[in-house]
Amino acid sequence: MKRATSDRGEIIHFAGEHGLSPALAEGAPAFASGHGGGDRCGWEALFAAMEARGLALAWDPEDPSAAAFVPRQGLPLAGHGSPGGLARSGRFLRALLGRDRAGPAGGPAPR
Repeated sequence: MKRATSDRGEIIHFAGEHGLSPALAEGAPAFASGHGGGDRCGWEALFAAMEARGLALAWDPEDPSAAAFVPRQGLPLAGHGSPGGLARSGRFLRALLGRDRAGPAGGPAPR
């Protein structure tokens, strides 16, 4: 079943899972993998291009390589503000801040 979202956290998570970086291809949002796939940019530029064009990210979980930015009008958007996306974002932030490491013998991480 295909999914579509305009949720920033879910899009960043999708890109991270598949080793993709934000990019622009002739001003349109795109992803870059390796050394190709458009001109790399920051996340804000990618999301601004999506917003300006009214796009969402659509993909098939069984074939994520076919992900594409598509018009979001009329799409049933999955995961927009979903608890799963929020939980993954929290896990990412805890790891980024170094608060997701287990302490000695699996206990709480030292502060």
